[in-house]
Amino acid sequence: MPLSPTQIKIFDQLIHQEMAISELYDVFSKQFPEHASFWKELSLAEIRHAKLLKDLKEATNRDQFSFDEGKLSVTTLNAYLNRLDAVLRKAKNGDFTLKTALSCAVDYESSLVERKVFSLFGSSNKKFNEVLEILQSETEKHVDFIKNVQRSVSKI
Repeated sequence: MPLSPTQIKIFDQLIHQEMAISELYDVFSKQFPEHASFWKELSLAEIRHAKLLKDLKEATNRDQFSFDEGKLSVTTLNAYLNRLDAVLRKAKNGDFTLKTALSCAVDYESSLVERKVFSLFGSSNKKFNEVLEILQSETEKHVDFIKNVQRSVSKI
């Protein structure tokens, strides 16, 4: 069954979220040049996640996938994206220290994991399930990666 208008909106919001987080990490890469490669790596991963979500959206529209938004709503995602946009503006103004930037990154990556966004999809297709596993596991790895950098920074 093709996606409903609400489901399309949710997909678009999730894609926007990944791109906005990528942009945030890109801003941090410029503000904290001593950790630029770390932030760039995260930024590129978020772009890849957005691409994977676009692919899932297209596959779902072709009836190759199911998507049950569950408790995820357009309103909730709008609030989340508005907050993210405000954080991005703050970052562009240079209002973050490295420690607060890392804390912010952990918060965003953790919120994606806690909401288990990628568990809202379902398929009997092995390839699609592998994509979902990649999205979930990479997001979890981002949290660990960022926390490791946080620990090293707090020792300085």
